[in-house]
Amino acid sequence: MSSEVAIRVQNLSKCYHIYEQPRDRLKQMVLPRIHRFAGRQAPTYYKEFWALHSLSLDIRRGEAVGIVGRNGGGKSTLLQLICGTLEPTTGSVEVKGRIAALLELGAGFNPEFTGRENIHLNGAILGLTARDLEESFDSIVAFADIGDHLDQPVKTYSSGMFVRLAFAVQAHLKPDVLIIDEALSVGDQFFQAKCYAAIRNMMDEGTTVLFVSHSAATVKALCPRAVLLDRGQLIMDGPASQVLDRYFVLGSATEGATAPAPNTPAADPGASPSAQLVSLLQPPFARRVSHRVGTGQARFVECVIFGNGRETTVVETGSAISIHAALAVERDCPFEGEVGLVVSTIEGVELFAINSFFNGQRIPPLKAGEQQRLHFEFVCPLSTGARYRIDLGYRMPIQGEYVDKVFAAAGFTVMSQGDRIVPLLFDVPGKVVLA
Repeated sequence: MSSEVAIRVQNLSKCYHIYEQPRDRLKQMVLPRIHRFAGRQAPTYYKEFWALHSLSLDIRRGEAVGIVGRNGGGKSTLLQLICGTLEPTTGSVEVKGRIAALLELGAGFNPEFTGRENIHLNGAILGLTARDLEESFDSIVAFADIGDHLDQPVKTYSSGMFVRLAFAVQAHLKPDVLIIDEALSVGDQFFQAKCYAAIRNMMDEGTTVLFVSHSAATVKALCPRAVLLDRGQLIMDGPASQVLDRYFVLGSATEGATAPAPNTPAADPGASPSAQLVSLLQPPFARRVSHRVGTGQARFVECVIFGNGRETTVVETGSAISIHAALAVERDCPFEGEVGLVVSTIEGVELFAINSFFNGQRIPPLKAGEQQRLHFEFVCPLSTGARYRIDLGYRMPIQGEYVDKVFAAAGFTVMSQGDRIVPLLFDVPGKVVLA
């Protein structure tokens, strides 16, 4: 991170005029002028709403800053002012370098154009030259991973496909400043993981990131620093963990709830019961194998989660979980090896792992055409209301090169077990069973 300031916000305010009826807008355009011409005090036919009020902020080059706050706090207004899509009422914004922003799905897309045509259109709008687009086109298409839909009009796309295409173009801009306003929340678990990896790569290359999310885990994973806004005012600016604690206390106090004792895990304070239910009704992840690396001598071909004896993607805190995986051997693996499982947040923050070698087990040499069944078992220690992913790995020989490592092979959501709260642990006992 550089000491150079990439974004400087000084005494920034934004006021909107709120009209109760459409005709009041016309009155405001005409009648005050008549009153002033007659030497009388001009009336107003609107109410003022200050979305931001006297906000000052410096963000350095290469810094990742999370912006949090309740709905209506001013987060999106701030981002639009930084991007230049809104004009401030008072104050100023200075940004150094090229900005890439995901503020609204489909912004810059023509709904009648195909995905292919919109890549060229959106890239041109964002400043990519024809040569840059030609060199990056295949990579953009591979990242978006929307298959045959690339040559279909984007008006037929789902919201998830929209964000895939939009983020793929933005990621290849090599921006100086990347701004994301909750856009990735519509993507599936596997695409989100890929996006967060791309964001980290951009951060490593010096890109400044502003990230708006209601997910505390996501903000903590990506952003060392966070800013809390409430009713248009800057409440706190500091380390992400401290700001998020303040955010939770603020939300609890506003809703009339009692704040939890320190170090007590809690569900997302902004999630209503209906929102929590929706978070549990995600598409099934079982048997879904995503990005992988390795020599390819063997491949994981299945990963299924079992809880209470049934295949599931929703598990309870404190319950026993069994992960069933299948390893298909394509070429001889002539040495003893090891298998492992890592449970991570969807952003890729590793929480705990289970490894056959450290459990005193070894995978015997395997011959082409064989299939090795594996069961990983552990008791779920994770906090409720969140989603997690499972990565699988097979190395041969032991502690050697990966034969196959699969990222986001499966995923699951954790729900509470009655009123019981289970603390988040990072040293989880587990075992591997060779079937």
